[in-house]
Amino acid sequence: MIWFTADLHLGHRNIIRFCDRWHLCGYESREAASFANAKVPSATDLEEHDQRLIANINDSVGVDDTLWVLGDFCLSPLELARQYRERIRCKKVGLVRGNHDLKSYDELFDPVMDQGMIRYQGRRMFLNHYPMRSWDGAFHGAWHLYGHVHDRLSDEDAAEPSLLVKDVGVDACHYRPISFVDLMSYMKPRELAFRERYKKE
Repeated sequence: MIWFTADLHLGHRNIIRFCDRWHLCGYESREAASFANAKVPSATDLEEHDQRLIANINDSVGVDDTLWVLGDFCLSPLELARQYRERIRCKKVGLVRGNHDLKSYDELFDPVMDQGMIRYQGRRMFLNHYPMRSWDGAFHGAWHLYGHVHDRLSDEDAAEPSLLVKDVGVDACHYRPISFVDLMSYMKPRELAFRERYKKE
């Protein structure tokens, strides 16, 4: 099986505030965190956040599966990034570089790219950390998977049902990686709308 995720931001304390991930730290809500004087995430909060995201990967992705991280794996020096990578049990993890990924992280992943097309079970998927509205194969049925925006384009994507795109970032996918099987279910009605649209043009 092949899986996708993005925007883990492991080791990035402020992402908890910026993306309202307080529930990953054991709080019921941002308000509960504020009430507990946790307006600024602590080191303990960050470890809880990171552990929850890594556990969600390990609970879903098999050791012999393939996981693609579409950018922003972590915000840490290489040796700490290595420790995060080693906590993920999946042996084959690819990286599409994001704006927070250091070049030195390349040695932790295989393959590594800035963007590119992969093929799996007859589907072409164009991977990029950043969302695009035109990509290689866009008018020939290739999917586009992206991250970076932390679920801020979901309404826009929903409003254009023939656009073969999906934000695979954790904020858009219940803080878990998304499987190819789930992507197929998500894309099926979009592919029907895509074919109907381009049949007329």
